[in-house]
Amino acid sequence: MMKRPGRARFFRWSPLACLLVSALTATSAVSCVHKPTVELDHAQVSNVGLYGVGIDVIVRVNNTNSFDVMAREINANVSINNKYALAPIRMSPNRWLNSDQTTLVAVPVIIPWTVLPALLAETIGQPTLSYRVRGTADVTATKLLQVQRNDYPIDEEGTIPRSVIVSAARVRIPTAY
Repeated sequence: MMKRPGRARFFRWSPLACLLVSALTATSAVSCVHKPTVELDHAQVSNVGLYGVGIDVIVRVNNTNSFDVMAREINANVSINNKYALAPIRMSPNRWLNSDQTTLVAVPVIIPWTVLPALLAETIGQPTLSYRVRGTADVTATKLLQVQRNDYPIDEEGTIPRSVIVSAARVRIPTAY
């Protein structure tokens, strides 16, 4: 029986073609990174310093993607009660968020001493303070292919217990509300 020369060449290249198609399919699927859900887990005072009250806001990040996503860099601005702008957040967590799992992430925030008296005075009687985080994140999707996306938009709102701020402020301002 006579062999067809084209057929042998096809079988020699078919594993490479399959690998290429798989890579392109995975890349196109990964290029559609879904925004993870973020919710406040808790907040804790990390320090009381010269510039203000340092608070670690611990958030639960649920990666709903079917692949791991790394948060490489986060640049964001935070405002409290739609009025008080805090120092910008610039952090490089370089942390993998496993697929279909929830990860706790600490976000350091400083509330300046100059802001605290007015903020606490106008929120007397409120159990929580609202905040908004706007900015961008640079992410990498999948450990294998390292597909990167920069300037991924962040726009999150939430609340933080007022009692956390009050207890931290009392260290420096004994008559804090």
